[in-house]
Amino acid sequence: MNSIRLLLPRRARGWMLLLLGMVLVLPVGLFAQAAGGLHGVVADPSGAVVPGADVTLTQGGVAAHSQSGQDGSYSFRGMPAGTYAMGVQAQGFAPFTQQGVAIVAGQTKEMNVALSIAVEKQSVTVTSHPNTVSVNPDQNASAIDLQGSDLDALSDDPTQLATELQALAGSGAGPDGGQIYIDGFSSGQLPPKSSIREIRINSNPFSAEFDKLGYGRIEIITKAGSNKLSGQVLSIGTDSALNTANPLVPAQPDYYFYELIGNLSGPMSKEASYFFNGLRGSLQNESIVNAINPQDTNSTVRQLVPNPLVLWSFSPRVDVELGKNNTLTLRDSFNWNTSTGNGVGTLKLAQQASNSGSEENDFEAGDTMVVNDHLINETHFSWTRNRTYQTPLYGTPSITVQGAFTTGGSSAGVNQDHQDNFELQNDSTLTEENHTIRFGTRWRVHRDANYSTTGANGSYIFQSIPHYLAGTPDQYSATAIHNPLARAIVTDGAFFYQDDWRWKPNFTLSYGLRMEGQNRISDHVDWAPRLAIAWAPGHWGKNPPKTVVRAGYGWFYDRFTVPVNSTAPPFIISAIHGNGINQQDYVVNNPDFYDPASAVPSADLSANDASIPVIYSVDPHFRANLFMQSAIGVDRQISKRITFNVTYLQYRSIHTFNSDNITAPGFDPSTYTVIGSQPSVYRYQFQSGGTWKQQQIIATTSARLPKLSLTASYTFTEAKSDTLGFSSFPSVPQDPSLDFGRAVWGNHNRYFMLASYAAPWKITIAPLINGFSGAPYNITIGNDLTGNNQFNARPTYGTCGAPDVVSTRYGCLDTNPVGKGEKITPYGLGTGPANFFFSLRVSKSIGVGPRIKGENGGPAFQGNPSVQSGGLSGGQARPKLDAAVQRKYSLTFVAAAQNLLNIVNLGSPNGIMTSPLFGKSQSVDTGGATPGNRAILVQAMFNF
Repeated sequence: MNSIRLLLPRRARGWMLLLLGMVLVLPVGLFAQAAGGLHGVVADPSGAVVPGADVTLTQGGVAAHSQSGQDGSYSFRGMPAGTYAMGVQAQGFAPFTQQGVAIVAGQTKEMNVALSIAVEKQSVTVTSHPNTVSVNPDQNASAIDLQGSDLDALSDDPTQLATELQALAGSGAGPDGGQIYIDGFSSGQLPPKSSIREIRINSNPFSAEFDKLGYGRIEIITKAGSNKLSGQVLSIGTDSALNTANPLVPAQPDYYFYELIGNLSGPMSKEASYFFNGLRGSLQNESIVNAINPQDTNSTVRQLVPNPLVLWSFSPRVDVELGKNNTLTLRDSFNWNTSTGNGVGTLKLAQQASNSGSEENDFEAGDTMVVNDHLINETHFSWTRNRTYQTPLYGTPSITVQGAFTTGGSSAGVNQDHQDNFELQNDSTLTEENHTIRFGTRWRVHRDANYSTTGANGSYIFQSIPHYLAGTPDQYSATAIHNPLARAIVTDGAFFYQDDWRWKPNFTLSYGLRMEGQNRISDHVDWAPRLAIAWAPGHWGKNPPKTVVRAGYGWFYDRFTVPVNSTAPPFIISAIHGNGINQQDYVVNNPDFYDPASAVPSADLSANDASIPVIYSVDPHFRANLFMQSAIGVDRQISKRITFNVTYLQYRSIHTFNSDNITAPGFDPSTYTVIGSQPSVYRYQFQSGGTWKQQQIIATTSARLPKLSLTASYTFTEAKSDTLGFSSFPSVPQDPSLDFGRAVWGNHNRYFMLASYAAPWKITIAPLINGFSGAPYNITIGNDLTGNNQFNARPTYGTCGAPDVVSTRYGCLDTNPVGKGEKITPYGLGTGPANFFFSLRVSKSIGVGPRIKGENGGPAFQGNPSVQSGGLSGGQARPKLDAAVQRKYSLTFVAAAQNLLNIVNLGSPNGIMTSPLFGKSQSVDTGGATPGNRAILVQAMFNF
C-alpha cells in the first residue's frame, strides 16, 4: 500500500528529501503511533484544500467519522487494525470511495484525497466553515477565510472589491499593500465576485511557497464548473441623483455607474464542465480639481472634468478529468477598457488630461495529478498579454507651481506598452508520516516593448506664486527623443522546500527554504529561509486545543521587475529610455526664457551653456529588496464559534528601492548650504540603498454564529522609512538617513470589520467598517536647496516672528533656512486627518418558479432551519432563498451604501509651505468608485 516505498528505497528516498530541503526526513518508525490511524488532506481538482468534508471509515456496519478542518486535513486515531471502506463527501464534489484501506496496529497511514467535479442539486446547502484554533500552520486565527455568505459584505464590482481587500489585508503588508494571487498567480485582473469561490488572507504567512510577505497576502480561488446547468445575471449601478454631493465642489457632479455581470456553468461531458463569466461596465465619472486659479492666483478653481470609463471582461473556464487521478483546468480572461480625461484632479487642471486604454488576455492551464497515496503533483502555466496606450490631449509645455497647480500639456506624453508575462509552476505535496512536505519551482519571463515620448513637450517649474506672476521659472526640463522605443526581457526563477512537521500532537514545526534569482541585476541568487512553530501548551487530547502559541521568522524579496499589483513597464525600461542615447533629458536651472506655448527645440537645449544633461542607469551593485519579518502571537478559542488572536509583528527592509542623483554637489545640513558647484551632468541611478522598519500589534476576532458571521481586526502600527520607492529621491544624496522618518503608510491605528447577519424575513445585512487615524505626510518648502535637482527640501525650526518663519501647528518653521544653522525638521512631520467609512449592504432573495422536490417527492429543503443557502453549491454561490421550500429560480435585490454616515473623509493635506493651500486638503476619499461623498448602489440578481 505504501507506494512511495515501492518507487524508491529508504536510503534513496532520504537523499531525495535531503536535496530538496537540506534536511533528512527521519525514519518512519521513529514517528509511529501506538495505535493505528489514518490522516491526510482533502483537496479539490485544482489542489486547493476542501474544509468541512465528511470522511467516513466503515467496517462491518460500524462507521467512524471525521471532518476536514480549514486546512483540509482529517485524522482518525486509535482505530482497530483491519480493512476499511473509506468514503468522502463534500458539497460541490462527487462522492469519493475507496475500498481496502488497511490500518495496521502501531502505524499511522497517510492518505490524501483529491475530489472530482460533481452534479449538485439546487437544494444543496452548507454550514459555515469551522472556526477553531489548531497547530496546523495554515489554520492561524489571524488568517481570514471568506467563502459563501462571508462574501456578502464585499462589493460585486471588481475595482471596489480590490480596494476593500487591500483595506482588509494592507495594514500588515508594509508600503506596497497586500499582494493578490489569483489561482496561485500574481498577475492578472481581479475577477468579479460571482466567479470567486474563496478568499484567504494571511494564511500560513511563513510558508516558503510564497515570495511575498505573508501578512497581507491575498489568495483568490475561482470557481470550477458544475455538472448541472446553472447561471446568474447581475446588474449593479448608481446615479448622482441617489448620492450626496462632494464637499469640494459647489454643485453635485453629474455621473453614473453601471455594470452588468453574468455567469453560466454546466457540463460538457461526464468528465468535463465549464464556468463562463462576463462583465460590461460603464462609469461616467467626474474628476475634481481643487487648485489655485492660474488666471487669478488670489482665487481657487474648483473644476469638474469628465472622466468616463468603459470596460469589458470575459472569462471562460473548463475543468476536465483526464483520468481517475488527473484533472486539467483551462481558464482564459479577456479584459478591455477605454477611458478619457485621465490624469486630472486635485492640483492638476483639465489641460493635463489624456486618453488611455488597455487590453489584457490572461490564459492559465493547470494539471493536478494524484501520483499515489503520498504524492500530489501540480503544474500550472500562465501567459498574460497586456497592451496599453495613452495619448495626451495637449502638447504644450507642462507648467507647475509648487503646491498650487499644474496646467499645460501632460508631461507623460504618448505611451504605448506591449507586455507578455509567462509563468510556469510545478509544485508537489508529499506526506511522510508526520511530515507534510511541499516543494516546487517557479519560472517567470517578462517581455516588454515600450514606446514613450515622456517629457518631449517640456516642463516649467515655479517655486512660488510670485515667481509665476513674474514669469521667472526656477527650472525648465525637456527630453530629446532619438529613439522612442525600449525593449527588455526580465526573467526570474525560484525553488522552494517546505516541511510542516507535526512533531507532537500539540506541536508543529514548519521550516522551509526558498531560493530566488533574476537577470538584469548583479544580485543573481537570494536565499529566503522560513521558520515557524505552533504550540498548544498542555494539550494532548483529541478535541481541538483552546490556546495555540505561534511564532515565525522569514525572509522575503521584491524583484527588480514590474511594480507590485501593476501593469506598468518594468523599471529597467526607464533606464533604457533615459540612457542618454535613446533619449536625452536636459535640465536648465533658473532659465532666462519662458514660452508656455511651445517646447524649446532640443538643438537649442544641447547648445545652451546652462543646460545640464540627465542620464539614467541602474546601480551596478543593485540588490533585490529584502524584507525580514518576524511574529509571535496567541490564538485563543473563546467559545465554540468565536476565536481571538493577538500578534506582534516586526518588519525590517534593507536594500529598499530608491533613486539618487550621484553627481549632486555636497551639502552641509548644519548650515543648510550647498558645497561646490553644479555638475556638468546629472546621473540618476536606480538604487537599493533605502530601508524601512515597522512594528505592529494586530488583534483579530472571528465569530461564526448561526445567524452572524463576523471578522474584525485592530492594528497599531509604528513605521519609519527613508524612501518611498523608485520615485523617491533623498533630499541630501550623500546622507539618505537624513530622511529617515515616519512612513506615509504608517497610520498608527486602523480598525476593520466585515460581517454578514441573517435577519428575519430572509433578509441579509452585511456591514463593512474601515477606520484609521491620520497618516503622516512630509512638509517641504517647494524648492531645491540641497543641490539634488529635486524640489524636496524641508524647512528648519526657526525663531517665531523672524522673517520667512511661519507659525504652524508643528512649530515655527523657517522657509528660507540657508546659512542660519537651524535644525532641519524630520521627514513625515505632518499628520493627516483620520478617516472612517461605514458601508452597508442589505439583500432580500425571493424564490420564483416551480418548487424543487426531494428524492421522495417531498420538499428538498428540510434540514436545520439555521443552515443558510449562501455557501458553495456545485462550485457556485447561491443567494439565501425566501422560503423553507426552495424554488428553481430566485431573484435577489440589494441596496448598498458606501460611506453611509456621509462623513467627509479628507485626503492628505498640502505639505508645501510656499503654497497658499499649505495645510489644507484638496481631495476627499469617498471610499468608492464615484465622486459623491455618500454613494447608494442598487443591484438585482437572477439565479437559475
